[in-house]
Amino acid sequence: MRPIDICTAVLVTTGNRALREPAKARWDAVEELLGLRLRPHSTFDSRVTFVDVGGEHVSFEEWLESRPAPSARLWLAPFPTDPSSDSSLQGLPEEVREAIDSGGLGFLVYSDGQRLERFVPREIQPRTYDISGPQLHAFILGRRDPSALFELLASELGVAPDALEGHLASLLPDDIQGLISRFMSAGSDVEYDSSGGERHYSAEVETWNAFFSPSPAYSCLSFEFLYAGPGAESDLERDLDSARAELASTLEAVLEFAHAHSLRSWEKHFRRALLRLSLEPQPLEDLVELLLLNGLPTPAIQLALCAAASNVFGGMGSWNDMSFEGQDDERFIALSDRLFASTRTALRTSLNSSAE
Repeated sequence: MRPIDICTAVLVTTGNRALREPAKARWDAVEELLGLRLRPHSTFDSRVTFVDVGGEHVSFEEWLESRPAPSARLWLAPFPTDPSSDSSLQGLPEEVREAIDSGGLGFLVYSDGQRLERFVPREIQPRTYDISGPQLHAFILGRRDPSALFELLASELGVAPDALEGHLASLLPDDIQGLISRFMSAGSDVEYDSSGGERHYSAEVETWNAFFSPSPAYSCLSFEFLYAGPGAESDLERDLDSARAELASTLEAVLEFAHAHSLRSWEKHFRRALLRLSLEPQPLEDLVELLLLNGLPTPAIQLALCAAASNVFGGMGSWNDMSFEGQDDERFIALSDRLFASTRTALRTSLNSSAE
């Protein structure tokens, strides 16, 4: 499962536990397990933020607390087959359609008996440098030859040197990520020319590199959930038995295809995936531990683990990287489409059991 899918699973199951049984919500344990900041006071760098219908940005916990209805629940619903022509998405910002196009488990849906609201997740890439314009200006002032560096920086920004300080004063870290990368390279040449010799240059390099070192959080993905209009009750997938039967049937068919084409490693993989429908869940993986923490019933956890193990789609070396001749290829494509659809439905349905 991709990080954005894991995040969605966290919100649905943890959110429903908090809505149904607030005293049993394991906020600390879930945040520690996945390294996610679900509450405003948490210390983790990977944040989860909801952008509500009015554009307000709040943490997941704050968003939940603003919905205190006793019947409030969270669900997953599939994305439209063709988002570009779906009338329910008309009038929504382009960023919502782009988030849908990037894939994922589907919409996160809030329901309370009177309203259904859809939210679509997207990944937020962290900035590499946590440096603002004023901080950059103050750093350059302390260098050996600030005038040469200021001249270079003004040229990079396309502003007059005498207007540089005022221009930098308005720049936030997000505004200058690309600028910093360019300035670091060219600025290091200026630094060397003004170093006064190799003996002094090593100390200059140390302070230069320390200032421009990446932010501690630069490798931590964050997630936003964007408002995507009203949902429909009919979109909510709840039939655990039906999803289980379809996934098992699909895996049997794929297993038969793999056996017939001597795909021994894939045959073994799908056989083990099927076993997860009957094995007692053990907290040996993050997904299992998450679902156990949030009190999902064993059949739902088994289905989720089988679906996750059956998610064999990706790039080079994945299941869909293969091809065959003639009717075999047509059969392979049809089975692969069926497998993809059944694993998605199974994951959504298993996670939705946390709302029951």
